[in-house]
Amino acid sequence: MNFEKTEKLFQKYPDLFNQDSLVYGFECQDGWFDILTNFAEQIRHYRSDRVCVTKFEIIQVKQKMGALRIYANGCDAVIRSLIEEAEEQSQSVCELDGEPAIGLFVCAPEWYRHLCERCAGLHGCMTMEDYHQGCVERTIEQQNLYI
Repeated sequence: MNFEKTEKLFQKYPDLFNQDSLVYGFECQDGWFDILTNFAEQIRHYRSDRVCVTKFEIIQVKQKMGALRIYANGCDAVIRSLIEEAEEQSQSVCELDGEPAIGLFVCAPEWYRHLCERCAGLHGCMTMEDYHQGCVERTIEQQNLYI
């Protein structure tokens, strides 16, 4: 995430996004900024209504296998469900620009992203279906070499 958006999250939600814990910042792109902002607001609202016994701490926010991942300590069932909801939302939002995603794309071997049509075309990423089809075709070609 770019510096400006990272700083906004750190400044607005220091109780949730601690710079000492998130030493690498937000390891995802700008398109999920609104998801993280909404998530932080929901957590803050939930925690404001109760006395929290356990210390809640977000220790990592990143992209993994094309989806947002939020790792935290001290979660109860409600916080865990809010984390799962944010992670699920990320699969329908372009990680790069925040527009509605049209699917999961392969941007490099073993690097997946949910992207909108514009970003997928702009970056030359292929759909999962095309990627798998290409893998099948290469496997068949390789097998034919050994026959």
